[in-house]
Amino acid sequence: MNSMVLRNATVITMSDPLGSSPQVSDVTLENGRITGVGPKSPVPIGAQVMDLGGKFLLPGLIDAHCHITYSGGLIEEELRLTPHERVLRASKNAFVTLLAGITTIRDPGGVDHMDIAVRNMINRGFLYGPRVLAGGQMITITGGHGWEYGLEADGPDAVRRAVREQIKARSDWVKFMASGGFADVGEDPGAVQLDPDELTAGVNEAKKAGKRCAAHAHSAAAIKNAVVAEIDSVEHATAMEDDVIELIVARGVHVVPTFSIYYKMKETGAKRGLDSSIVDLTKHWWNVKVDRFVKAYRAGVKVVAGTDNGSPMATHGDLTTELEVLVEVGLTPYEALKAATTTSAQMLGLEQEIGTIESGKCADLVVLSEDPTKNVAATRMVEKVFRNGQLYELGGSTITLPAAPPMRIVY
Repeated sequence: MNSMVLRNATVITMSDPLGSSPQVSDVTLENGRITGVGPKSPVPIGAQVMDLGGKFLLPGLIDAHCHITYSGGLIEEELRLTPHERVLRASKNAFVTLLAGITTIRDPGGVDHMDIAVRNMINRGFLYGPRVLAGGQMITITGGHGWEYGLEADGPDAVRRAVREQIKARSDWVKFMASGGFADVGEDPGAVQLDPDELTAGVNEAKKAGKRCAAHAHSAAAIKNAVVAEIDSVEHATAMEDDVIELIVARGVHVVPTFSIYYKMKETGAKRGLDSSIVDLTKHWWNVKVDRFVKAYRAGVKVVAGTDNGSPMATHGDLTTELEVLVEVGLTPYEALKAATTTSAQMLGLEQEIGTIESGKCADLVVLSEDPTKNVAATRMVEKVFRNGQLYELGGSTITLPAAPPMRIVY
């Protein structure tokens, strides 16, 4: 039996909806599970004891939108990679992500099903990385957003077949591109792409196989099309109008705003070679995004943290920028942490396994040197990571993640 007791941990369980003050407790881990949380827990025979000296213990973080098979370069740079180079870089991306305290990710679109291969190799113990829920190839119209990486399909029957191909490849989720985006020069994020009948056909096909579905959607019309088609999560959700917000709340759809990718594009894109027209477009839509998000959150929309890491300007391992923006636009630090733990776990259907520190849950844990409930920037100061009870650390020293560009939120 593999067991450990974490002594003197300042435990942030994330099980309290209101965010009570963290309490110093012991946490017992056995065979990859949490088996006890409380003061002066008894030590199982043969268990290792680790004194955390009051350091903060948080559930493993969840990045519900990142692309493990992309590495943050411009699209033209990424497309030059060979399949061998891409999968090797994806292996590194996975390990970097884990060391950052992110113990679960949802990848809503890989290249040639490499995200599924990475998931499988992690599950079999051949790679170090987070728990991966893989989306396989994202489904887009011919020439639509993400066509360089995705699977093009036109018409309901073609979309059904595309979904069946993802199911055949053993994807966990299916992702649809309901609108344009910010990837190519001349692209219009507000343009509706997959039509309502195509989305409905695709979602129905996925649900037949028990798969949850995500939709990339920026415009109000595209978001509405996706929600009416019974999508489970809306990615980006930039221009949520009042009637769309009401519909999202009524149907309990989760929203993954992915602020950090657009923040990095507008702040660092010009310096890193992103076309000026895309930078300008991002700046224009940013103000719309912040304004509509604030209204949606106040209306009760369920928010999940996702970064879009792997996309241009966004290297892997940084979830903190997303949490910082969420705080800047009005969430408390605790509410932002919920978006990366409990609410995310619920969206993924894993709330019985991860998202809180409670007996019976997976021993996915992060040790931080400072209190993230007071300042979410503390999630950059990772000292130790447990994934299914397995300890990961970098030479025994603190893992300090790179700082984000200076935060300037205007709305």
